[in-house]
Order: sequence, then C-alpha cells, then structure tokens
Amino acid sequence: MTHEIFLMRVMHRTGLDERTRADGLIDHVLKHLASCLRPTHADAIAEELPDPLAALMRNHADGEGCDLETLYHSVAEKLSVDVSFGLEFTQVVCQVLGESVGHGGRRRLETVLDESWHPLFEPRQATVSPPANRRDDRRTISSAEPGSSRPLSEAQPGHSNSIARSDNPQLGTKLSTSSGKPDRRTLAGGKPGSSRPISDY
Repeated sequence: MTHEIFLMRVMHRTGLDERTRADGLIDHVLKHLASCLRPTHADAIAEELPDPLAALMRNHADGEGCDLETLYHSVAEKLSVDVSFGLEFTQVVCQVLGESVGHGGRRRLETVLDESWHPLFEPRQATVSPPANRRDDRRTISSAEPGSSRPLSEAQPGHSNSIARSDNPQLGTKLSTSSGKPDRRTLAGGKPGSSRPISDY
C-alpha cells in the first residue's frame, strides 16, 4: 500500500477533507503506537509500511508501553474534536494500518500489544450486495434478453381449432391462393355473391 492510498483511506473513512489534518492524525496515532513497541518489533512492522510512515515507526519505538484511552483523548485534543471522534479516528488509522501490514503484521502487533488493541487492526469487511429477488430479475424484450429458456420452435402450437396448427395458416385468406369461385377471389368481379359486375351499377 502506498502512502497516498493509506492517506486516502483514512480521509475517506474519517470524513476529514483536509490532507494536513489527516496527515497529523496518522502521525499522532503511529507515534503513540510505535512507543508501545520495542525497536525489533517496530522494524518488522515498518518493513510493511510505505515511507514516511515506516521511518515514523522506527524513530519512535521505545517499548515504554501505551494506553488506548490516553490515545483517544490526545487525538481528540489534537484535532479539537469530541473524544468520541478521537476514538473513531484512532480506530480508523489502526484499521488502515492493519490492512497495510497484512496478516503477518497484524499477528505480530497482537503478540506485543494489550488485547484491547487487537480488534482495531482487523481489516474493513467488504460489503456484499443481497441476492437479487428472482421476481424482480425478469428479463424483458427491452433488455434485449430472452424471457424464456424455451425457443419458440418448441412452444405449444395452440388449441385444437387454432389456425396455428395448420401447415399453411393463411391458406384460404390470401387472394392469390384462395380456392373459392373466381368472382369471390378478386375485387374485379364486384361484390362477393353478386352476379353483376361493377360496371352495371
């Protein structure tokens, strides 16, 4: 993970829209976290972090121990926000850190930090869309997708009296192929059923 991606994730999840404030938040949390680690542990975590965050971890590691409640309050004070925001912002930075260092880095942090820290490093859970309602997933002609899995050629031809059952459904209705009397097949012979041509009217 690059430093830019780290920063963008923190900004997006905290809602901080100023890079300087987000950078200050990240620096403050990582310095406090580094103070919890011995140099050997801080070096191992720093290997998984981009510069300048890696340098921050290495330069502030002293293993003196730390306290989450103290960190929440100091973050709130630094950003001039309520302590509830201090807690939330701290957790976001730790979450992004956990994503950056990977599974091995998270396990290392859990071995050297108090249990109260452990949940903070778990990666953000991906949101899964609920399965689509089958009734709402109907395909239509307008979507250019078939609405049935059966082709028309396999469809039922119709009821017993349907003209669709005939090999030539239009037989008898087309003027060119009608089998009726000649004077019933064309308009030239006058009205159907009449023995007199139009010219006689």
